[in-house]
Amino acid sequence: MASQPVITVSSLTKYYGDFKALDSVSFAVGKGWVYGYLGPNGAGKTTTIRTMLGLLKPDQGEVQITGINPTENPVQALQSLGYAPELPTLQAFFTGEQLLDFMGKMFGLATQARKEKIKQLLDLVGLEEWGDKKIGKYSKGMVQRLSLALALVNDPMVLIMDEPTIGMDPEATAHFRNLFTTLSKQGKTVFISSHLLDEVQRICTHVGMINKGKMIFDGPITQVLEAFTQQWVIEAELEKVTKTMISSLKKLDYVQDVKAEGNKLKIELNEKKDFRGDISSEIFKRKGVLLSLNLHKITLEDAYLRALKGGQ
Repeated sequence: MASQPVITVSSLTKYYGDFKALDSVSFAVGKGWVYGYLGPNGAGKTTTIRTMLGLLKPDQGEVQITGINPTENPVQALQSLGYAPELPTLQAFFTGEQLLDFMGKMFGLATQARKEKIKQLLDLVGLEEWGDKKIGKYSKGMVQRLSLALALVNDPMVLIMDEPTIGMDPEATAHFRNLFTTLSKQGKTVFISSHLLDEVQRICTHVGMINKGKMIFDGPITQVLEAFTQQWVIEAELEKVTKTMISSLKKLDYVQDVKAEGNKLKIELNEKKDFRGDISSEIFKRKGVLLSLNLHKITLEDAYLRALKGGQ
């Protein structure tokens, strides 16, 4: 039998005055999942997270974190929850070690346990050489790393992160990508709200999409790619694109549509198959001079944009 979800959001509805920020939002996140929560600005992502943290009381519905309602039992819920905000504001006069030590005291860790935890966490987030430096000297990306370390002090079962890799260089981003995979393998559930769709596609096992306060998709990332992106695309660059060329390509059985942008063609396929050989032959038949031909498979960005447009 499948285990109980670690995060359960049921019929969540929230009003700000007459504005309905959340409209019966429901989803569930299982143990060890890396769940990407996607949506445009104003879609309801922040309101959802604040409710999950027990900072907002919903007008209808409820949230459960490891079976605990954070609105009704915030202290108990936070024992198994870690949170790293998008733009953390940390006390610049503390060192990283001092702030981690303070957080450890808040969770009741003994002195020796705190020392061991601090070293472990600084190593984990790649700040082992910066623990004794003032936070005011940290870069934005380093502050993000320390924020994650702070969220892990209590060894939470659930980690909620808002735009975790913003401001990080590629090396740090790759480090975090591996870290999320490691945490997932340890059985922790990672909930990520992000606009970086390429990173979400690399990291996440499941995604939820919200728009205008309503859930438009919830499930494995492979399913969203299939559900909202029905074709692969071939992009062709030619010396010159003619109306005859476009017309002949559109008549091919395996072509759904052809769009022209200057000397480039975007050829949408009916089947998930590499037809580059057939396409190049057709172009040569029409005396076209082909400069490049690339196959683009399904991406999360394609699926996301189609989902926001209702699948169109």
